[in-house]
Amino acid sequence: MAYRIQVDGRDTEVEIRARRPLLRLRIGDAEHTLQAAEACGQQFTLVLDGVSHRGWRCASGDDLQVRLNGRTYTVHLVRRQRAAGTNEGQEEIRASMPGVVVAVHASAGQAVNTGDGLLTLESMKLQMTIVASHAGVVAQVHVVPEAVFERGALLVSFARQEGSAE
Repeated sequence: MAYRIQVDGRDTEVEIRARRPLLRLRIGDAEHTLQAAEACGQQFTLVLDGVSHRGWRCASGDDLQVRLNGRTYTVHLVRRQRAAGTNEGQEEIRASMPGVVVAVHASAGQAVNTGDGLLTLESMKLQMTIVASHAGVVAQVHVVPEAVFERGALLVSFARQEGSAE
């Protein structure tokens, strides 16, 4: 799964290449292996390509301030562009791995707040709840309980509320 981020205003793509046995990431044109990551509050330690790094993080609105190796970076997740045929301001939530829908917690037209549960999914014997990343309205739920889906499957269309600050 690939994500577009901005680091200090520069666009960068981060792609998860493998999760096991170690997390492998492609950041821009370079591949990296994340061996361990630990967090205690805002402080974190990670081992990237065999080198230990210690840093601090602080969320600030939609941005994340990261202090690493004596330098502070501003990291911003760039929202995906809307797909052709979707309504203005609508986002799609897609499956990052194959699985089964355990429960549906939202319905079309329902207003949700940040952190409200939308779906419970099971993948590789692990259950997880997909939550709203911001306040908005569920445009459409594309799955039903016990539905089997593949990686990349469209799960929920989620419309951002007008004037939402989140």
